[in-house]
Amino acid sequence: MALMKIRRQGRSLAVTLNAETLREAHLKEGDLVRPTVENGRVVLDPVTVMPGVRPHVLEIGRRIIQEERRLLQRLAEYDPKKP
Repeated sequence: MALMKIRRQGRSLAVTLNAETLREAHLKEGDLVRPTVENGRVVLDPVTVMPGVRPHVLEIGRRIIQEERRLLQRLAEYDPKKP
């Protein structure tokens, strides 16, 4: 695998991935990835998004679900027909 250089892109730093790396990772232009660091290695995990839903909206939804998990579980179990 080829070496890649970290470059400045505006106020950020970026790494450009070559076509072979993208093909092997099953990624294409426009795909979303979530970066994590595991044992000092940067790992990019693909993120699947519902069509028409913006990534920041999904992130807000995930946060709310995490914070209100118990309430949402109680609502899911609620049956108004039960005495």
